[in-house]
Amino acid sequence: MQTGLTAVTRYDRVAIFLHWAIAFLIAIAFLLGLTVDDFPKAYKDAVVNAHSLLGLGVLLLTLMRIGWRLDHPPPPPPKSMSAWMERLSKLTHALLYFLMLAVPLIGLPTLFYRGRGLDFGLFQLPAFLARTPEIFRPLTELHELGAYALIGLAAGHIAAALYHQWILRDALIARMMPGHGLEGST
Repeated sequence: MQTGLTAVTRYDRVAIFLHWAIAFLIAIAFLLGLTVDDFPKAYKDAVVNAHSLLGLGVLLLTLMRIGWRLDHPPPPPPKSMSAWMERLSKLTHALLYFLMLAVPLIGLPTLFYRGRGLDFGLFQLPAFLARTPEIFRPLTELHELGAYALIGLAAGHIAAALYHQWILRDALIARMMPGHGLEGST
């Protein structure tokens, strides 16, 4: 494994923070979405609210990440990546970004058409749409399909990173690891 990666060969601190923060929020939001019906009825509203706030966090951090990336391009791919691997990587990342935006953007109207609001702790966004099952049911299905697609794509992303780490041994993972050789990074 390569050591002493420079800022040129790795992502900067902001990109690394946003990557891992978004990944964490997606994982927790997905787990809450999967298990919401397993919670006692008294906690269901709080779990749905937490799931919704996490999704909103994913949306906002993804927008920040896209904005950051526009002015801070990623490091070049390792030499071990063939042309088809590079194309697949770009397609996968584009789909990940799309789903990180689409899933919460579908989830929010789903929530509102269920007649729910959002509780931010210090203030609340009250329910402002009437409960409309003919709208929220198909939106719920679409939201769930998008969430499964996002998790599936993320699993493929992780598998590819592990392939690079353990089979190709090209230190690809080190480019996105926090606190690993960040001297001089911004």
